[in-house]
Amino acid sequence: MASFSLFRSVRTTLLLALGFAPVGLAGGPDVTVMSLVDINSYGNFGGWIGYSLGTNACNVGDAPVWWCDNVRAYCDDDQHPVIAQNLFRLKGGRFEQVGLSWLKHGFLSTNSPSASCGTCDGPPHGGDQLGVGCTDIYSASLNGSRPLGMRSEVDATSGAFPFPYTSVSATGAEQWIRVADADVDPAQNAGAVYWLEAQYVAADDAAAENALNNASYRKVTVSANSSRTLSFSGSTVRELSAVYAWKAEDAQVELAMIDFRSGSGPRLLERFEVARRVTDLLNGTWHYEMAIRNMNSSRAGERLEIEIEGGGTITLAGFRSADHHSGEPYSTNPWSIDTSSPGVVRWATDPFTVDPNANALRWGTMFSFWFDADAPPSALRHRLKLFQPGCPASVPFGIPNSVVFADDFECGATGAWSATS
Repeated sequence: MASFSLFRSVRTTLLLALGFAPVGLAGGPDVTVMSLVDINSYGNFGGWIGYSLGTNACNVGDAPVWWCDNVRAYCDDDQHPVIAQNLFRLKGGRFEQVGLSWLKHGFLSTNSPSASCGTCDGPPHGGDQLGVGCTDIYSASLNGSRPLGMRSEVDATSGAFPFPYTSVSATGAEQWIRVADADVDPAQNAGAVYWLEAQYVAADDAAAENALNNASYRKVTVSANSSRTLSFSGSTVRELSAVYAWKAEDAQVELAMIDFRSGSGPRLLERFEVARRVTDLLNGTWHYEMAIRNMNSSRAGERLEIEIEGGGTITLAGFRSADHHSGEPYSTNPWSIDTSSPGVVRWATDPFTVDPNANALRWGTMFSFWFDADAPPSALRHRLKLFQPGCPASVPFGIPNSVVFADDFECGATGAWSATS
């Protein structure tokens, strides 16, 4: 129990030092990734590499998490978590997501004890739940067993999905963490650093608003063999997404959270995570590198707009997205870049009304943005427009400050909106 308590204390201290309130400390079910345990490297398939990642889940909450995939008298077959896997790269000062998987659907909990999780309290329904303080390992082989489930079938804000999920056969590197060989070939990526990340989504965890600590990451190295085998380097960083890896690697990186609640009815907190690195080029120009990761927002992101207060010049704007694959319905078209208005740069995909399957910034994925400007960070204003229609339609944010729409701003309420940092 001591090591678990120490971990939570260190994590809370880190979040407070970065200016964020701790998440995942509420009551109720709270599934997290305690450790990333092993990696499968499946080889090179026509220029695409396939990987899967083993995970050890830990319930840090005070109530069991459902792990049920069959109809019982006490649970339904869709009451279990899904597991997403991702790969990120830092190269030449640019932080990018270079690969993502489809989803493993949980089906049985072993309820194993571990001092790093707490004191395991066996749940009343055995393997159909993950007990408080209990762990459950899914190996890389198990998390890579195909057919996996589509991300597009999961509402990450609520944790809802259809079950049985749509079964799609797979060949080559499909459905695994699929990565272009050029993105991991050591000969083409000298000096690059990589991290694997896993994220759980579960409906009861989401309903308790404990979904914001469901991702953990771990540094990896890439071998020079043709399979580009990945090996762990260092320990798992618990309950923080890989966006924090960039900050850990480079102290000049700034972080911010974009938090909001949508519309009426159950209004769960949705979060985008922002990381930014600014370089003063010492000629009256600044270079900006940004990464925005969607943690759990089903609304997704449609457009990022950055404006220089008082005007200015923006040049050399660029973009990269993490592409869905293997039969997901989503477009992989890159976002358009518009610098036609003085002092403004806009990146955007097609609106929901034009194409519901446009390349929006969806949950468990991260997009990268970069540009040069003749203005320092203090002069910039930021706004993220949400993809699915609803209130709020867009969210302004500052870096390193976060904004929470706590009073239904833009959604028909008469109260004022409040911002918290």
